[in-house]
Order: sequence, then structure tokens, then C-alpha cells
Amino acid sequence: MYKYLLPLFLCAFLNAENFIPADDPLPGKWFLDSIKFTRPLVEKKYREKLDKLGPPQERARGAEMHNQLMEEYFVSNRREEAAIEKALNWPKGDFSWHNNRFYTRAGCTSWIITPEVSATGTCIVQKNRDYRNQNLLSARLYRAAPGRYKIISVTDLWNIGSGAAMNEKGLMIVQNDPASREPHTRNIGTSSITVMRYVAEHCATLEEGVETIKKFYSAGVCRSGSIYLLADFNKGAIIECTARHVAVAPVEFAYEVRANNFLLPGMLNYSRRTPKSHLNGANRRFSASEFLRETILKKGTIAPLDLMKLARLRDPAQEKEGLRQVCMANTLCSTMFVPDRMYPEYLSAAFLALGPPRHTIFLPVPMGLPALPETIADSRWATRALQLADRLPIDHPFVEKFETLEQKFVKEFSEVREKARLLLIQNKRKEAQKMLFENFCRQYKEADALLSAIEKEAAKLPAPAKNAGKK
Repeated sequence: MYKYLLPLFLCAFLNAENFIPADDPLPGKWFLDSIKFTRPLVEKKYREKLDKLGPPQERARGAEMHNQLMEEYFVSNRREEAAIEKALNWPKGDFSWHNNRFYTRAGCTSWIITPEVSATGTCIVQKNRDYRNQNLLSARLYRAAPGRYKIISVTDLWNIGSGAAMNEKGLMIVQNDPASREPHTRNIGTSSITVMRYVAEHCATLEEGVETIKKFYSAGVCRSGSIYLLADFNKGAIIECTARHVAVAPVEFAYEVRANNFLLPGMLNYSRRTPKSHLNGANRRFSASEFLRETILKKGTIAPLDLMKLARLRDPAQEKEGLRQVCMANTLCSTMFVPDRMYPEYLSAAFLALGPPRHTIFLPVPMGLPALPETIADSRWATRALQLADRLPIDHPFVEKFETLEQKFVKEFSEVREKARLLLIQNKRKEAQKMLFENFCRQYKEADALLSAIEKEAAKLPAPAKNAGKK
């Protein structure tokens, strides 16, 4: 019953229209609001895990070392951690330790589409995340403090970093996580999800983001290797990093895909990957690339609906041979960022499949929303899809229903966005925001209704054997 820390009967709360505001100047309040629902269920378990990692004195020493780095490079983030720790009434240093020890790398498969072939005329960035041991998944829309950019962020619920993010300037960042065998690096250091959130909150352009990442890694602030996909409206870049080495390649033509591999010149030397793991990464990468190539040949452009199909892409025959797929039994979610050139602070959108993409729907979330439903931020929305994945096999008969509703959603959102654009041109910002919010609420309720209907159908079916490939 508590496999995902959310009993099925509690899903009835989804009908309560409680929202978390996007703008709140109190440090960490957005985070504290998002964990209220799960705190009684998981806080004790997290505290027990901390005790297993080390005694309080050891944690305090490690947190102090980490916080020295934070106070040098991430001053406002450190203040936020301290405020959250105080509100939780945790011992000094423990939230900082927790925040940088649990679920701090977001991993898996990501792709960039350039304006040259994008149906939207801008770059699009998307990532699938493959990991099923951490199932409290949150999407948040917030401005953490005055002077920082408003962001849409997808991450693990009990962490204040970002696993994928887009800001109100149209800058997008996602990440894959290779291992590094680089010697003489810190055991204590900040994580890639802290870097991603910082870039999203402080950088407006691709160039700013690249320079910020270079600065952090060359200073030895980051303790582990990562591959970042970063883009603004016009161009993208792949940034492959170890704790002290950085390689950057611009994405100049059509698209690029990455899995968890070092591929840029010189970076392969730092990889711990085995030949089999390189093959798995290559298989996912080239399967996605081939899908994108075929889409361009067939349609001339790549649209968000095409990328939703890519997020669900798999070859069962290959999977039987042990080759990893773009979408697998342990794929946790898919996040697509689509910026808008004219009014990115209102009309940019994230298309979020919170939960296994074959067991949920992509929901358009515009940047201009004034608030986001609690159920999306506090993990209840994603939990429904995870529970559905336990009842239905990965190739179940309801995927077509998700796709049909997604087609409707994309069409409606496109129409409403253009109407909102006309209002923004007339400087009627409140009216435009109201229109976007009302459309989002309608679509959210429709998605809820479809999920409820499929949940009822799934409950009538016998539970399938455990999916192979779960981590």
C-alpha cells in the first residue's frame, strides 16, 4: 500500500484546487509548501538514512565544508538551505547534508532540437529520466527570491536543486550523469542539480550559462561528472564536465542527443563506463537520433507532438537482447521545454509527463501561470502514474488515449497562446495571464478525468508480473 508513500485512496485529494503561488519572497517557502503532504510519511525515513550515513558530528563537519563552498559560490542558495533547516527543526547542517547526498544527479537521455528544424522556430530541449528508486517527483514553478529568474523545475521532491529547468528568459538546461575516474577530486562538493538550478535562476543566455558552468567546474566546486544540454532560443551546446575538466561543443545543426556517456574529445579518458554501458548509451542515443532524422525527412520539421512520441520510443525486440531503450520500464518522467521568443516570461511552456511517459499524459504548463497545483508540486500527480505502471505493462492499450488528448491539448494551448500574445501586445498582461491560467486549469481537469478513467480500467485487470529492468 505504501510502496510509493501514497495510498490510492488519497488520490481523492486531487479534486481539491489548492495552488502554490509562483512568487513568494520568504526563503524556501516554495519548498516547504511542496513537502507538506509527504512530510509525515517520509521525514523519519530520511532522518534514519542520515544516521546510517554517519554520526551527527561527522555530518556536521561535512556540512560545514560544503557550506563554505556554498557561501562562496551560491550565497543566496545557502541562506535558503539554512532557512529550510530551521523551519524543519533539523540539527544544524543536516538539511545541507541531506540535500547534497540524496538523489543529486538526474541522468539518462536528453536531446536538443535547433530552430533550423524546430516547428516552433526556437530550440526545444527534452529529457527522459530513467530511475525508479526515488519516486517522489515534483514539478515546481517559482521565483525563489527577488533578483532571480522565475523557473519551471522538475526534480526529486525532497531536494531544492533542479533535475531539469527553464527560466523566464527562455534558457533551458538538463543533464546526464556519467561517472568520472578523475583522481584527486573533492569528496565534498556541490552537485549537478545545484549547478542547474543556479544557471536557470541567474543566466539569461547560452553564453552566460556556459561560462557559469565552466567557472564552477574549473574551481573544483563540483564533485562529480556531468553532461549538460543547454540552450536558449537560437542555439544549444553540449557541456561535458568532470570535477576539474570541461569540454564544450555547440549544437549547430538540426538536433543532438546524449545518454550517459562522455563523447567529446578528451573526455572519454575520464569515464568509468564498461563497453556494455557504452553500448547501451550509444543504442539510446542513436535510436533517438534516427527517430529525429526520419521525422525531418518525413515532415521537414520536428514538433512537440513528435517529441512526445520520441519520449515513448522503444523496440521490444532490442530490449529482449538487453539493449537499453529511450523509454524503458524504469523511465520515471519526461520533461520538454518550448520557449517563446516574444514573451518568454508568459508564453514559454514546459510539457510535463510526470511519471512514466507511457502511463501518463504530457500536460502543457506555461511560464506565465501565477501558481501551480499542489498535487503537481507535492508528488501526488506523478505518483498516480507510478501506481498505474504497477498495474499496466509498458505496452498497454491506453497509450493511444493519452496521445489523443495530447493532440487536443497542444492545439488548444497553441490557440490560447496566440490569443494571449495579442493581449500582451496590447499590454493587457493580467488578462493574458488569466487566459493562460484558465486554459491550464481546464486541461488539468481533463487530464485528471482521463487518468481516473484509466485507473478504474486498470483496477479491473490482474496485476502484471514485475517489469524487467527496474532499478
